[in-house]
Amino acid sequence: MKKIKILFMGSSFFSENILKTLLTTMKNEIKVVAVVCQPDRKIGRKQDIVVLPIKQLAKAHNITIFQPEKIIDSLNDLQLLNIDVILTCAYGQFLPKAILNLPKNKCLNIHASLLPQLRGGAPIQWAIINGLVTTGITLMKMISKMDAGAIYLQGKVAISNDDTYTSLVNKLIILAQDMLIKNLLKIINNEIKEQEQDENKVTFGLNIKRSDEKINWNLSAQLISCHVRGLYNKPIAYTTLNNNIYKIHQVAISEQISDPLPGTIVAINKLGIIVATKTNNIIIKVIQPAGKKEIIAACYYGSKSNPIKVGLIFE
Repeated sequence: MKKIKILFMGSSFFSENILKTLLTTMKNEIKVVAVVCQPDRKIGRKQDIVVLPIKQLAKAHNITIFQPEKIIDSLNDLQLLNIDVILTCAYGQFLPKAILNLPKNKCLNIHASLLPQLRGGAPIQWAIINGLVTTGITLMKMISKMDAGAIYLQGKVAISNDDTYTSLVNKLIILAQDMLIKNLLKIINNEIKEQEQDENKVTFGLNIKRSDEKINWNLSAQLISCHVRGLYNKPIAYTTLNNNIYKIHQVAISEQISDPLPGTIVAINKLGIIVATKTNNIIIKVIQPAGKKEIIAACYYGSKSNPIKVGLIFE
């Protein structure tokens, strides 16, 4: 049987795991002829160049790699590949029509939400932040409008009360891999009928901005917990106190309710730092002062030099 020639586009940990599936479980049916990912970036104070793990994986399998700043810049090279299918997963760039027209067969995308819910680049984070109890994977047709193409197939996963962005990513990877193994060839061979999205039910999960990372203490304790979990372990929610930034890694919801203004530190004890919200108190369990490593918040209990004191208000 002639293998289907796929151009894979992806840049994230999620993408890397999907590529692994194509290169292992599906290697008898699929040939990944090239991988397109975001360029290597300089990060941190030392401006070290970080090579994407998906690039390392492709390199280990002797697969051609493209890392254009703009995907259209690679159009001429991609035309020479004579591909059957483009498959994208968390690539990070909008694909113009010239790219969408490259494959002989289809342009497919793996999107980590139950479309038309949470179109955009951060659907996993927003599913938790918004307090949803269910999300999933959509295998869809790509068009020149963000995540608006027809749907081939969807699968669901439950979001538990202790799920973080990291744990939910892992759940969704397993689901996406299973869906691909069972259905990718069926979609390519037109054995699964596509269904248009309901534009009246569209919501968005756009890329996380810095302003989205800040905790709003005027929300309910439940939504604050969702916010912290949805941003862990990247980029991590934060709050400020006396103009100092504190990243909040982990919280718990207390059964107690306090009268002070939301954001007020009402106690520091062996459980952690207790903060008033619109509803129940929040217990900060793990906190990270600016420029330092994260610590157990209970370490502040009994500390005389502690800059975090009862009565102060997180902003």
